[in-house]
Formats: sequence, C-alpha cells, structure tokens
Amino acid sequence: MSKLLEVKDLKTSFKTHIGDVQSVRGVSFHLEKGEALGVVGESGCGKSVTMMTIMRLLGENAKINVEKIIFDDKDITKPTEKLMQTIRGNDMSMIFQDPMTSLNPLFTVGDQLTEHLIKHKKISKKEANEKAIKMLDMVGIPSPEKRLKQYPHEFSGGQRQRINVARALAMNPKVIVCDEPVSALDVSIQAQVLNLFNRLQQQYNLTYIFISHDLGVIKHVSDRIAIMYLGRIVELCEADAIYE
Repeated sequence: MSKLLEVKDLKTSFKTHIGDVQSVRGVSFHLEKGEALGVVGESGCGKSVTMMTIMRLLGENAKINVEKIIFDDKDITKPTEKLMQTIRGNDMSMIFQDPMTSLNPLFTVGDQLTEHLIKHKKISKKEANEKAIKMLDMVGIPSPEKRLKQYPHEFSGGQRQRINVARALAMNPKVIVCDEPVSALDVSIQAQVLNLFNRLQQQYNLTYIFISHDLGVIKHVSDRIAIMYLGRIVELCEADAIYE
C-alpha cells in the first residue's frame, strides 16, 4: 500500500462557541490507501479538531501550526482556500455525527445529493439525479426514485445517516472522514450502518478515518488504531495488537 495522507507535528488551538478551548499538540500519523484508521479517545481529546484542521473546516479563530501535511502527493501544509475547495468533497469527504443537523431540512434529499455533483463534476441535472438514485440504492434506501423528492424529516435516523454516506461517496473521494457517524443512532441501527461501511470498503477499496470514543465500534471497522489523550496520539498500531 502507498501513503495517501501524511501529517507531521500538527498543533492546533481552537475556541468553541461556548468558550471552551480545544487543542491538538504535536500529532503525527499517516494513512495508507485502502485502509481504515480508527481514532479513539475521550471527549475533548482532539479527535475531531485534528481532522477538521486537516480539512480546514475550523473557524478563523483557530491557530494552526504544522510541519507538514501531504495529501495524495499534494502539499496542503499551507493551502489556499481555492485549493481546499477542490479537495473538500472531491478528494476528502466527511460524515458528521448527527444525521439530522448535517442535512438541510429546507431542501429535498435529491437537491442535497445532486448540488455538488453538478458543481464539481459539471454534469446535467438529469445525470446528477441518475447518479443520486444509484447512490441511494447502493446504501440500501428503498424506492430511491421516489425518496429523492422527500425531505430529511421524512426519513428515520438510520436512513438519514445512510443518505449522508451516499452524499460522501457520490464524488468518489480518496478519503472519507467518519466523525462518530453512529453515536446518534440506537444500537440495532448502529450495527446496520457499520456493516454498510465495511461492505462498501470491500467493494470499492475505500479509505476511512473513523473517529469514535466507542472501542467496540472502532474494533469493528479499523485496520490500525490511533489512541488520543489530551491532544496527543499516545499509541498507534495494528488493531489486533491494541485489543490483545
């Protein structure tokens, strides 16, 4: 396997909207093509901040200092916003924790699946709709042609997260960051969505970064595991070695 992402000595300080300061202190790791890297740790240890820093999704008040970030042979250590706009969605996608708030309640599922296809792939609305129907069918949404016209509130929590998975996969990204994507779902639905992630990875050779504080979830989906504590990676090795 070849390196798809390499991060060296990442430091970030970020103040949240409620005034808490979250920080990452000297994080280094790499991601191989086709693997699933689990990132586990307690709440506030810097898991999400690390990934949002790499994708430049933090606010302007974030202080970022990093020696090197190489993604797919591109140097994004100090990227322009124009470069990140071409990478986000196209090459790196993110599935967020809450499937309801990450979908816009005012737009149909079809509109939210096709918008970035039309913008980035430069295809027609008809072609984008056909692609969206295929994606919904792939993630197990029944009657996708009909449901394309429905709004997020007309779906269950598990179905909404499946829609988020379909949206993340639609652009054929090289890396998908999954930020606790099953923590808002009940246990039976969690198992269905995790099995979906595993099936899609095997079918399409996907590369995941899977963030969670649940060791059971991480064990189910990861090839290697990074354990974070107080803003640092304190252990990084094969999943089997961690659990032994």
